[in-house]
Amino acid sequence: MKRRISARKTAYALALAGISAALALLFVWLGVVVRYVTVAMFAAAGVAVMVPVTKHYYASAVLAYIVSAGLGFLVGDVTAVVGYAVYFGPMALISAVMWEKNVRWFISYPVKIVFINAALAALYYGLQGLEILAPDLVAVFDYWAIAILGTIALLLIDLLMNYVYRTLRRVLGKVLRDNHTSEVTAEEIAREDEENKSPFDEFDD
Repeated sequence: MKRRISARKTAYALALAGISAALALLFVWLGVVVRYVTVAMFAAAGVAVMVPVTKHYYASAVLAYIVSAGLGFLVGDVTAVVGYAVYFGPMALISAVMWEKNVRWFISYPVKIVFINAALAALYYGLQGLEILAPDLVAVFDYWAIAILGTIALLLIDLLMNYVYRTLRRVLGKVLRDNHTSEVTAEEIAREDEENKSPFDEFDD
């Protein structure tokens, strides 16, 4: 019975990863093609990779991000896609996992601010991705001003993404059912959860 649960759980997790990766890749492609909405599309791609996290399939979410970012480089050059690969994808996962784990704001926000500034520095100095994401900002301001304005703007975008995630979580909770649990008892499910506490356990078997 346990092997049957694990097989269905793995298939379900992989299916969610595939759907999330496909949606994220679509949004990344739209962000590359329609440059005026690049930030919005990359944020939407980040929301797409959050989908498996709503079911606590953390490894599936990471897999969806890796696949969508990797294939994203095939639909656009490195400079065009790097904003999603370096910031929006990882930040979406960080925010969703922190929300699921009930991380307090005085811990989560310092972590987010550090990550935002590390990503901004990488995009500005190393990868030149900010020239795609915010060309007007780069043309007018020095980096210190970009860091301040960028941190504020990205924190606001993160708040919006968190709101979308919470809404998405409620909707998916009603729409997506864990079919791999439909033929087992609550005691069997609880026992399996107790034996598999790692957040990356959906691919173990």
